[in-house]
Amino acid sequence: MNNISTTTINPDVARLNAARIGVQYIGQPLLFAIGTIGCILNIAIFLRPSMRQNSCAIYFHASSWANLFCLTWGVLASMLATFTNNNPATYNIGYCKIRFYMISFSQMSSRACVVLACLDRLLLCSRSPRKRLFCRPSVAIKVVLVTIFICACLPIYILVTYEPQLLIRQCLSMSQSVRTFEIVNLWVLTFGAPTLLMSILSSLTIWRLKQNAKRIGRQKIQVRNKDIQLAGMLFGQVLLYIMTALPFASNALYIILTQYDATSSKSPYRIAAEAFSQTLTSSFGIYVFNGLSFYVYTLTAPSFRRELLLLILPRRWVIKLRQKEQHQMSLTNRMGPSLLDGTSINLKVMPRNVVATNF
Repeated sequence: MNNISTTTINPDVARLNAARIGVQYIGQPLLFAIGTIGCILNIAIFLRPSMRQNSCAIYFHASSWANLFCLTWGVLASMLATFTNNNPATYNIGYCKIRFYMISFSQMSSRACVVLACLDRLLLCSRSPRKRLFCRPSVAIKVVLVTIFICACLPIYILVTYEPQLLIRQCLSMSQSVRTFEIVNLWVLTFGAPTLLMSILSSLTIWRLKQNAKRIGRQKIQVRNKDIQLAGMLFGQVLLYIMTALPFASNALYIILTQYDATSSKSPYRIAAEAFSQTLTSSFGIYVFNGLSFYVYTLTAPSFRRELLLLILPRRWVIKLRQKEQHQMSLTNRMGPSLLDGTSINLKVMPRNVVATNF
């Protein structure tokens, strides 16, 4: 009789491997498709005349371009490597450097623009005319250009130090100093500082809005509903960023702490779990923030949904919609009043006995 050796695969290991393959062959294409569509719609909406005169919309516009670049160089490139079973980053030094530089640059730019949008809303609620000058569109454009330049300079080390490592089939730097810098960068610039700044600025904005809405003497200062909607959009972005960046940062820390563990000492389940976690966080989860911004805006802001309808509906329908809402719309921007003179504030003084109506 012939001796037939059989190998029993742990069902848990098989499920983890199947889940990892599902992320690569289903999750990534789905994220890239809905993310690209969302970024394109974001760009189209923020290019509308009513949006171009709003400082916060300018930051969102810049962030949308950064998200689109991130999805292209991050998700699309990873998809092509998976489907073709050929990853040029593991052997082509030029592609290795450019791809990871563009991912880092676009991620930094996206995060920075959201932080600037939070700061913009906070300053817009200020009672100081000098602080509100920061919220002019011309200032926002200059700030975006400076921010993009800084974000382009910070990851230049990737162009210098990254190389394909043929033995481990990865594109990275083997320099210990660079790896130490990347650990600090991961927890400071990637997770810590953006999360902290977004949370603090958004919380202060909500606090300012509530303070501005309090009764002062016999008058009530009413905050425009659209500015509250915009603050809601920012809070949605902050929450989404924390939910997607924390698992990535935690997994990266785990890899650093266990990098010297011999593979032979790991069980099959641990190897499968680590592979699944790496794929889920590094190839998919970290890009969810870039791919879902449009849907966060749509869910949290009725004014953004209105702009979307004005963009996609036929012209005659748009005219009817505008006529219907004419009594509700002011001459100011849909996402918030424009500061043409830099001195007006998004507050409306109303008599005490007048009840404000939202739209």
